[in-house]
Amino acid sequence: MIINMNKLLCAIDSIIELQPSEREWLEQYFRMETVDFQRTPGALLEKYELALVHSKLPAATISYMKACRYIGVRAHNTDYVDQAAAQQQGIVVQGIEQQGAQAVAEHTISLLLAIAKQLLPYHTNVASGRWRDGLRPSYELQGKTLGIIGYGKIGERVATLGRALGMTILIASGRTESAEQAGRFTLEEVLSQSDIVSLHASTRTLTGSLLTKSRIDLLKPQAIVINTARGGLIDYDALEDAIRQGKLYGAGLDVFPEEPVMESRLSQLPNVICTPHLAYYTDETIRLMNHHLIQRAIHFFGQTGS
Repeated sequence: MIINMNKLLCAIDSIIELQPSEREWLEQYFRMETVDFQRTPGALLEKYELALVHSKLPAATISYMKACRYIGVRAHNTDYVDQAAAQQQGIVVQGIEQQGAQAVAEHTISLLLAIAKQLLPYHTNVASGRWRDGLRPSYELQGKTLGIIGYGKIGERVATLGRALGMTILIASGRTESAEQAGRFTLEEVLSQSDIVSLHASTRTLTGSLLTKSRIDLLKPQAIVINTARGGLIDYDALEDAIRQGKLYGAGLDVFPEEPVMESRLSQLPNVICTPHLAYYTDETIRLMNHHLIQRAIHFFGQTGS
């Protein structure tokens, strides 16, 4: 594969931390500059012929990227990038194969355990010198029903971990190709029968929330809701109301409708744990994601003969 180095200037998102070996690999093919896409003036983006990103690129930002031909997204979903704006400028947008299924599944169960075992309020009591004052009992998972909404790679691994903890698994999914067909129900059946609901669906075909107020009302009293998929899957105002009214035991949330979150009423509740969309963020997963991101960029320009 022969690539003309003189014409290829690559903008690396400042969010993406490369290991020395990864940087050396990229430098064999591209000239590189690190760019903060949220703060860099648009006029300075005109010179880049490709960009590797993990930040949101709205239409306004893309409009300045006159020389860009390729945007590689370090994520499976490419909704970080305004697709219509990129297409209008003839920019190819490419994500990577889904990585980090194990990391996200483990984070999902970690959030569940933290809520069920009351880890945050227990810790807060000890740290503030109140010991056991005002604490409620925690929640055993063995024998409970875990409802999984969306049964891709992550959902499958959450089911495996859930079974290991002694939970019964219910699945609501449109997929039919999985070998495991037992335990599939409608969304409403899963919501009404589950003690814990964990979301792992996509928002691609949704025009609104999946977990609307009316569907939240279907949940069992003292149910737990976990979302490590997409913030748009849940009506967070309705979720907050249900928790404040004591209808739900709690929630663990890694994703939000608008990110980054500078202030969240949900995060102030003692029975809610929020993390900053980093369920995938392990050393092992980041290395895999970086590898595929770099490999696809090299392959694209090799294929186009640039």
